[in-house]
Amino acid sequence: VFDTFHPEAAWETLANFYVGDIAEHDRAIKGDDFAAEVRKLRSLFQSLGYYDSSKAYYAFKVTFNLCLWGLSTFIVAKWGQTSTLATIASASILGVFWQQCGWLAHDFLHHQVFQDRFWGDLFGAFLGGVCQGFSSSWWKDKHNTHHAAPNVHGEDPDIDTHPLLTWSEHALEMFSDVPDEELTKMWSRFMVLNQTWFYFPILSFARLSWCLQSILFVLPNGQAHKPAGARVPISIVEQLSLAMHWTWYFATMFLFIKDPVNMIIYFLVSQAVCGNLLALVFSLNHNGMPVISKEEAVDMDFFTKQIITGRDVHPGLFANWFTGGLNYQIEHHLFPSMPRHNFSKIQPAVESLCKKYGVRYHTTGMVDGTAEVFARLNEVSKAASKMGKST
Repeated sequence: VFDTFHPEAAWETLANFYVGDIAEHDRAIKGDDFAAEVRKLRSLFQSLGYYDSSKAYYAFKVTFNLCLWGLSTFIVAKWGQTSTLATIASASILGVFWQQCGWLAHDFLHHQVFQDRFWGDLFGAFLGGVCQGFSSSWWKDKHNTHHAAPNVHGEDPDIDTHPLLTWSEHALEMFSDVPDEELTKMWSRFMVLNQTWFYFPILSFARLSWCLQSILFVLPNGQAHKPAGARVPISIVEQLSLAMHWTWYFATMFLFIKDPVNMIIYFLVSQAVCGNLLALVFSLNHNGMPVISKEEAVDMDFFTKQIITGRDVHPGLFANWFTGGLNYQIEHHLFPSMPRHNFSKIQPAVESLCKKYGVRYHTTGMVDGTAEVFARLNEVSKAASKMGKST
């Protein structure tokens, strides 16, 4: 995990935390040969320059995205006081802008663009905080945990969405942990049994949920639930970035939209568009793929875990743009600090290696991938229904 996420210079820092050597019998993990070959691939890709980002590429991506923001603001400033249709159009474009900011912030905060992490964090704070409204520290805390344990039940926060969305039979065990209040149990069971119907409405509020989590995370007592040693330091810059986000967002509404109903429409449409566009891609990345228990994860090598829980989506101009390059999800999880524009160069080698070792490498289209997500939700709903009939 450390080697995957950190540059060579970080090993000097790691040496300061040395406490002893791992016993020889604890080092052997099933899949050692496969893991060794993945590491060889990483060294090869580094020597080929695939970890070097194109600054021109990212300059274009950032500029294009800021133009979306400008277009959204122009439309609402020009016609927002008189046209509900213009309000909806502006809010929809803003939702797309936010989604694309999420992918760019993801790249910068994974340090795919700059070797100097100061600049990666700075651009991440601007695109993720000021533009998108997400706390960089909250995102890193959540996302790095996901990378370390993708689709591991009880470890991966991205699948910890029960009872709103339940992704595995493992999570159904949480029924037994629900408080005895009849209303609470009824609500939990109702959501699981009907989650395919509520999927898109729930995604509509996903962005608001993440924004709220971000705000709570950066407050003085926002991490009080975590052990003292696990709390993430929050800088004033990060707090200011979130304040700036909500300032420009609400200022846009109050300056350019006079009708209270249209203000509400602008707010709800922008949130719903972004929530659905972001979460659709997140779902394609891992949902519907195998969910692993902690016991299974212990016996599985790091790289195999990344591959069998991920889903690639066939590349194309739209797919590459819409997903922010995360349609190469498997490649990203194996080499998270590699710039997205180089994933297409390494994909054949990764798939070939998986085939050599019999590691399942799953790739599909966007529509078929979404169908797999719905199929999984439906499977879990049926399992919950059977569980209810047997109790």
